[in-house]
Amino acid sequence: MDVNMIREMTNFQGIPYCDEKMTFFYDETGNCGKFSLNEDGVNDPTALNNDFILGGVAFIGDTCPADPDKLISDLRLQSDELKFKNLYKSGDFFAFMKSRRASVYIDWLYNSGLYIHYATINNLYYALVDMVDSLWESQPQFAFSFEWVIQLKSTLYNFCKEHLAETLNLLYKYHYPNIDKGNAEDFSRDFCNLIQTYNDEATEQGFLLECFRQMLKYAGRHGELVFLHDNESNILVEEYYTLYQGRCYTYKYSFHYFDYEKVILAKMQKTPMTDNGQPFINYDFIDSKQNKMIQVSDAFVGLMAKLFQFLDGISFEMIDQLKTEENSVALINLAKINALIDRTDKYHQMMIQNANDIYLTQQRMLKLQSLVKAVEL
Repeated sequence: MDVNMIREMTNFQGIPYCDEKMTFFYDETGNCGKFSLNEDGVNDPTALNNDFILGGVAFIGDTCPADPDKLISDLRLQSDELKFKNLYKSGDFFAFMKSRRASVYIDWLYNSGLYIHYATINNLYYALVDMVDSLWESQPQFAFSFEWVIQLKSTLYNFCKEHLAETLNLLYKYHYPNIDKGNAEDFSRDFCNLIQTYNDEATEQGFLLECFRQMLKYAGRHGELVFLHDNESNILVEEYYTLYQGRCYTYKYSFHYFDYEKVILAKMQKTPMTDNGQPFINYDFIDSKQNKMIQVSDAFVGLMAKLFQFLDGISFEMIDQLKTEENSVALINLAKINALIDRTDKYHQMMIQNANDIYLTQQRMLKLQSLVKAVEL
């Protein structure tokens, strides 16, 4: 796989690549292994609501501007190894954000001179988008714009989430994403019938869903669901190594330190990268116990996972109730996280990536910004 070729192929949004030399550190959370269908739905129900997150911290050049030893000392942990589970002792995320340990960690990160970075995968969304992408292969005339495609994917995801049990049963029945070509029409008909049962075409989302239904009906009649054949039956997400590899070719001139993951490392070694025909390796997998910056990254991705769960679970009305003097410490910590996200996004937009429903991602950021709107740092 040539890194230059794949950079050209994957830069759909036209964002210029960052060719500056940087140093990245990573950890992950939410890795459920193979996310698969079964008779009861899926093998790991928590993976339906919790994102897989690969992320951490980074800096420009080779010299780290921060001192992780001081952070670990100031945290006064019982263990010498910094992990999010050693910080997060409460099941209440907002209560945790008021804690001394949360404040020490977030304040250090905010003042460290580091950039944060992360890439997320919503497992259900990721599993469903091949259905939409298959339609563009058979009917490219309807791929009006990138935004239109994203809207259609979002509409499909939200419909399936609302009618989850019926959707999963239907996918399992046809061994999705390994639909036999002889069953493509039957699958499409059954899925179209499911949509028609519940859809309200008078709404904007209903109109989009009806567009998807008509395209799926056409594709099914012609046996053309190109990305849903010749895959492993019932495996919705087979692996996450492509996300690791994607960070390496996106930031080609940087070096990437990943927390040691045996399966991921083996996959990357089986699909080596090249640069104009020469072997190209700009990454290493190392034990987190031997690297404090990977430990910092462990705490960061754990924090973001809990933050996303918190934001997904609250309404804007609840947000207004949280804006009190009593909660000032938590709000300041959240404001610092928001500032770190802004700083990274302004530096280079591809450092934060979301394979997720665009509206869910936007709602998360809107809720966070609403929480910290009046906070001064």
